[in-house]
Amino acid sequence: MRLPTVCVEYLDSLVAYLSTQGVRPSQLQGIMGLKPEAHLTEYGRFPLRLFEMMLDAGSQLLNDPYLGAHAGAHNSKQAWGMVSYLGMSAPSSREAVHAVVDFSRLLIDHGDVEYSVFGEDLACLSWVVPPRQQASRQLVEFFFSSWYRVNKPMLDRWCSKREIHFNHCGPADSTEIEAIIDAPVHYNSGANCVVFDNHFLDLPSRFPHPAIYRSLVQAARAELANLQLEDRIVKEVLECIVRQLPEGVPKLEDVAAELGLASRTLQRRLNNTETNFKGLVDDARKQRSKALIDDSKMGLLDISAELGFSDQSAFQKAFKRWFGLAPGRYRMSQQAMQ
Repeated sequence: MRLPTVCVEYLDSLVAYLSTQGVRPSQLQGIMGLKPEAHLTEYGRFPLRLFEMMLDAGSQLLNDPYLGAHAGAHNSKQAWGMVSYLGMSAPSSREAVHAVVDFSRLLIDHGDVEYSVFGEDLACLSWVVPPRQQASRQLVEFFFSSWYRVNKPMLDRWCSKREIHFNHCGPADSTEIEAIIDAPVHYNSGANCVVFDNHFLDLPSRFPHPAIYRSLVQAARAELANLQLEDRIVKEVLECIVRQLPEGVPKLEDVAAELGLASRTLQRRLNNTETNFKGLVDDARKQRSKALIDDSKMGLLDISAELGFSDQSAFQKAFKRWFGLAPGRYRMSQQAMQ
């Protein structure tokens, strides 16, 4: 339920690249209708959707269909947050790669980076995102060109095979993007991934330092836990609503008080998710109603009261909206399947 975000280093790098190309902040604001810096979360992150909008706006302003790849290559020239420091200090390239797998959400809080091997010779890093929430072409090319270019010196030295695959469509001639990323590129592939020689993983990283690496892993875990706070808040709010429903529909102020938060603090945290308090009340009632309706010992009137409805007819109308059947008929259908 968390609203996907990117690290602030990605935002800063994109703004810096656009500036080197002559794009003024006012031009971006004119196309997007907002100031990017005004949309940083309380944890210093930037909404993924707005980042994709910035990439599209930059592509439009510069008339550059490869803006994502260009900006990603520029981003690789500087440290891009905790994950880049982990990669540099890891004792081996294998541990550097696994740091990307374990902590990729610190870069882009959307989908997961997965590691796989093909036989004895090839390894693959794939970015897997939910089917209905595919990333834009510009974002995918930004992400992969950034990672590839920062590791390019070692890949050039040790890997006889290295190539990038994109599952989106591209031009028949990939010469231009191959020149930007400096690697073979294949469009219309089955996945967004980078493939390279497996033996590369057992070589030292750029600046191996096991003690620093261990400290950074602990720091990255703490940062990831903070990033996941919104998910925990939603879960805690749902549980709190369920507890308070028998006394009537709770207000945000009531839930905030039970959680030991100021109302404005709770509202601000909920604003970082893809939900709102009214929607959570509805979700809590829906989840709880299914559990209660499965308990054949409870009458519909008692269930209605437990869920905080003013009368049984209001409960029946809501239940039919949730599950497509009146609660009595739903209970009968469930009992018939047992």
